[in-house]
Amino acid sequence: MTLSRPRRAWLAQTLVYALLVAGPAAAQTQDDLFDDTHVNDLLLTLSQRDWDDLKANAAADVYYTADLRWNGITVRNVGIRSRGAGSRNGVKPGLRVDMNRYIDQTFLGMRALVLDNGYTDPSTLREVLAMKTFARAGLPAPREAHARLFVNNEYAGVYIIVEPIDRTFISRVFGAAEGNVESGGYLYEYNWLREYGFEYLGPALDAYAELFEPKTRETDAVSRLYEPLEALARVINETPPDDFERSVGALLDLPAFVKFLAVQRANGEIDGFIGNWGMSNFYLYRFRDGRPAQVLPWDADHSFWGLDDPIDYRLETNVLARRAMEVPALRQLYLETLIATARLITDAGAGDGLGWLEGEADRLAALITPAVAADPVAPFTFPEFQGNVRGLRGLLRTRPPYVECAARAGLDSSAPQSCPVPEFVEIPSPDQQPR
Repeated sequence: MTLSRPRRAWLAQTLVYALLVAGPAAAQTQDDLFDDTHVNDLLLTLSQRDWDDLKANAAADVYYTADLRWNGITVRNVGIRSRGAGSRNGVKPGLRVDMNRYIDQTFLGMRALVLDNGYTDPSTLREVLAMKTFARAGLPAPREAHARLFVNNEYAGVYIIVEPIDRTFISRVFGAAEGNVESGGYLYEYNWLREYGFEYLGPALDAYAELFEPKTRETDAVSRLYEPLEALARVINETPPDDFERSVGALLDLPAFVKFLAVQRANGEIDGFIGNWGMSNFYLYRFRDGRPAQVLPWDADHSFWGLDDPIDYRLETNVLARRAMEVPALRQLYLETLIATARLITDAGAGDGLGWLEGEADRLAALITPAVAADPVAPFTFPEFQGNVRGLRGLLRTRPPYVECAARAGLDSSAPQSCPVPEFVEIPSPDQQPR
């Protein structure tokens, strides 16, 4: 009997699971968990009734008790719940795993994990590649890696392990003092409710509280949490142009913000800080010592969609971005970062003829292909996965030169002012191309 490719892959998954369960525990670290040179295997064990209930009520943030196992390490009595916005569903639910929901415990020093179901990305690669780009550009970003998830001994599909932006993340990127429970800084997750571009909403703090959800210092007084955000919005909107950089820069790290914008634009992000539907998918961090706050990237599965979006696409829809671009030094930094990011993406330092990020896409796609083929609840067909990877690789090859050309034209009036607009192409992986 000849087995189909997905069936062969499924049998391989089953064998991996059996070996994983039998494997001994060993010293492991966070770096091992986020090592993307292999596909992780995670096991969740919980009442089948609870698992069925979680899927049937995926819109609810109800926690269920489970055991988590990885590389021989078992963490018992963790809390899991459905998560996500547009990606929420009961077929392949996105999951948040809270280690200390019921017991004061951690897993590899982390108090939580996010398991992204990749439900809006046929390639299952965009989220990972975007965060790689932020990190390589020198900006703080969550670590991510692919995994096969098993629930009650059954393969539940391909997921992306995402490092949550929480106190543990803040301690890692900004230092332990910032992550301190009592005296650390203030972390907010932006909550998309409607299209909003940092317009001043008036002095009432409720208007800011509904948009910025505190993730640290949650029990502090409302005034301590939100008066600084009201002040930030007011200064962004009302400061005279000649004082904008100084006044806003005292509250928000403008150079870091401009670099953040440039990386998102180079990546063709359509649902980020300057998204098609207004601001979305970011965190804001206020430092404990009063340093200017910083914007942090999150949920980047709509990166690498805007193939031919101009470098200034929708910047005018956001008050903060528009006014920042009116400051010559910040505008120059934005254009220079676009060029640097475009070069970073296409850097062929590996010697294989591929740009860095295209090579990463090809490597990761090859790595996860068996797991994707065997995914019993994949939101896309296997041919759709393959075709989307080919299109993604084409974008990674064609968009960066367009971005660099347009940014150079903005910096130098003698540079070509007309840049060829990239067109959609599909580029197969090296082993599929003719020799």
